[in-house]
Amino acid sequence: MIRPPPTWLAALALLVADTPPAAAHEWFADDPPLLSLSVGAAQIFDAHQEVFWGVEYRPAFRFCRFGPWFFFGSGKNAAFYAAAGVQLNLELGRGWVLTPSFGGGYYNAEDGLDLGFDAEFRTAVELAKRFPNGHRLGLCAAHLSNGSLSEKNPGTETLGLVYSLPLDARFRRRPDPAPPAE
Repeated sequence: MIRPPPTWLAALALLVADTPPAAAHEWFADDPPLLSLSVGAAQIFDAHQEVFWGVEYRPAFRFCRFGPWFFFGSGKNAAFYAAAGVQLNLELGRGWVLTPSFGGGYYNAEDGLDLGFDAEFRTAVELAKRFPNGHRLGLCAAHLSNGSLSEKNPGTETLGLVYSLPLDARFRRRPDPAPPAE
């Protein structure tokens, strides 16, 4: 049985859908496509943590303010997770961006962390600082779970450092060139 999303997630979705267009310019980031690189630890609340790394592509495409993401990550003992989902970029001001996301994918770990099933869902929130050149540096906390698709559903939490690079030169902010001398 698949559990419904948490109440706070449903409330956030309703809030976003009901936000008038005038507020959209203030709260929602107009982001370029991003390539995000991450490294961190899984099982952060357990006695034994495992290191992971990941690569994520975030296209600039948006539909109702939500954008897609595509993720591939690996860890100890050749474990890997490939997933896709939706995200929302919320501008907090002063270059800070909050990015909640949700998606699902395929998880395989022959000798590593056993999450109970091949299908795993990922719920995450990232807080990042956007720099003048469009790059971002942030922290991402995520929860992976099979949503009780199998009898075994241990789930895990991850915490990682994320560095994002803009892939579209239009969004890379550069200082204005000096005016020509006369």
